[in-house]
Amino acid sequence: MRAPDPFKKAHDRANAAVLRHLSNASGCWQGGEVFGVIWDTEEGDGFSEAVTSVRHTVAMHVAVAAGISEGSTDLAVNGNPCRVTGPVVPDASGWASFPIVFTEPFHAGP
Repeated sequence: MRAPDPFKKAHDRANAAVLRHLSNASGCWQGGEVFGVIWDTEEGDGFSEAVTSVRHTVAMHVAVAAGISEGSTDLAVNGNPCRVTGPVVPDASGWASFPIVFTEPFHAGP
């Protein structure tokens, strides 16, 4: 039998605190429970003066979305379906930041 990790409880509390204080949007994976995410939007350079582009990024603890990867379409942010458009590589704490695109017109905001 494996010994319990003495730092797991503190690790889980730290992740929960980050979500409580920093999350600005809600996420949902495969229609399951809602969880907090950090959603960022920034304007890109665009292709010309007539065209602007918007990049959306989500940061989250990937344990709440088992199997999430580039190309996944089972994530919704603020109820809006999206597709993961870049690699999902969690750091040592289990957090990952990755780009998304919304697959339907959406209503911005948390």
